[in-house]
Amino acid sequence: MKRIFITVFVAACFSVVAGAQDTYYAEMLSRNNYYGTARSIGLGNAMTALGGDLGSVNINPAGSAVGTYGQFTITPGLLFSSTGASYSPDGSQAFGSTIKTPHTKFNLPNIGLTLKFYSDPGSWVSNITAGFVANTTNTYLNYSTGRGDNSSTSFLGSLAAGARGTAWGDLPRDLYAGYAANQFGEYGPVGSNMYVGSNERLNPEETVHYVPGALDQTAVYNTFGSKTDIAFNLAFNVQDNFYFGFNLGFPTLKYRRQEVFSESAVEPAQFPVVFFDKNNNKVSTNYLNSSNSYTLNTNATGFYAKFGFIALPTEHLRIGAAIQTPTMYGISERWVYGASSKYADSRFDGSANSSVGEANYQLRSPYVVDAGIAYTLPGVGLFSIDYELNDYSVMKYSDEEGGYFYEDAWAGTNLVNRTFCGLSHSVRVGVEVKPLPFFALRAGYSMITDPEKYWLDENGDRVTAETVQFLGNSYSFKQKLQTSHYFSNTTHAVSLGAGYSSNGSFFADVAARMTAYPVSYYSPYYYGAYAATDASGKLLNVGAPLERIERNVFDVVLTLGWRF
Repeated sequence: MKRIFITVFVAACFSVVAGAQDTYYAEMLSRNNYYGTARSIGLGNAMTALGGDLGSVNINPAGSAVGTYGQFTITPGLLFSSTGASYSPDGSQAFGSTIKTPHTKFNLPNIGLTLKFYSDPGSWVSNITAGFVANTTNTYLNYSTGRGDNSSTSFLGSLAAGARGTAWGDLPRDLYAGYAANQFGEYGPVGSNMYVGSNERLNPEETVHYVPGALDQTAVYNTFGSKTDIAFNLAFNVQDNFYFGFNLGFPTLKYRRQEVFSESAVEPAQFPVVFFDKNNNKVSTNYLNSSNSYTLNTNATGFYAKFGFIALPTEHLRIGAAIQTPTMYGISERWVYGASSKYADSRFDGSANSSVGEANYQLRSPYVVDAGIAYTLPGVGLFSIDYELNDYSVMKYSDEEGGYFYEDAWAGTNLVNRTFCGLSHSVRVGVEVKPLPFFALRAGYSMITDPEKYWLDENGDRVTAETVQFLGNSYSFKQKLQTSHYFSNTTHAVSLGAGYSSNGSFFADVAARMTAYPVSYYSPYYYGAYAATDASGKLLNVGAPLERIERNVFDVVLTLGWRF
């Protein structure tokens, strides 16, 4: 299975940095899922060889030079996310019932302005186009909730397992709830540098800790935000047969992630806990419930350059291509943890938030190559097909000058990027027919392959980026890898659209698109080497919970435009 997102609660206890910087995160921030105008979306964004529309400018800078007019477009839209999540308490493939979580958001996937400047008669350049275009290139809207009963492991038990070997006084107590003098809220000490979760029990010899009953667990994983590419465009029309253009691109990105994990005792009487009151007297009570949260806010701005051309070898045939340099992002992150716990004796209830963590660093994203071919019949319709290549193996984290991290802090993560990421291929197809001179119907399709690879080691076992990253990016892993294979996950999108063009300058387009993302998996906690046991100490052959996420996104957009 692929993309098991492991939360970083436990890691936060023992590391200085607990942001999200890993291979999956770099890939997610780098990925493009083009939006643009309603016309470009309706045509599946197969715009490399077409041009003539401001939705094409971020794909091929030469597109703004097609046509004898300047343009202004604005495209409001609605974004609908529909996510189904099912929960496996033991990490197996036996998932429970699916919980559907819809969410709606207003967006503005396109706004742009281009101006035409005409050359003197006889010049080899017929006209020059200059403009500013902002097109959304990805969205992160996803709300998912999984739920199930678990009698084998607990989140608080995973915290206790992760704290083993650390002295009680060295733990960062600001992260956890319910402290009063030497009391604990979510887990506490047993012996020297050993810990037990407050919803676990100990055997009489205090050698075995186990979950004594059923826990009702709920895992929430939400993301939202978007990436928009702002392009300053300059393009040239050479005798209406060849067009070329340049972009200076400035992508801006806002991303937010929320993880909330809660668990509550189905039968609180099965979960006894002993506290000490203010007078150091033992008080017996029962665990009721607990909740832990993690919120990450990411802001990024970047820079890249792009060059493209469109050529007309015949009157109706168009060929286009574009190449974009890797984008260098400056990224700023802020994150915070929260925890709360409740007991039958409310004196021991507690809640706490960590101090705000922060990091600033740089990320180099893939270069992009686009190629397209189109056949047009003016007044009748067109057909267009694109191919796009992204090389994710060039992704690289680095420090800002004078930044917080050591210069070599990213070496392990960048090695994982190079080893487990490769090429992503994208195909986009669009068709347009004009039953009336002023009215067009459109349809489009696109697919994007996954750039992540897995390897088989010397024993034939599968090794993934997630596995290696969790084990600390040891350089020794690469010596054991034998053959690489790409995951077969593919993102598909289908679209429909229509357009109206008046006899004057005004035009309007509408489009609807459905994007189906590959199934992903989310693990809210990791149980580590301290495997689950029953009351007698017998090992239970179970893993930590796993949430299966199926995500679809629906877009409806309307473009209002004027030519001049």
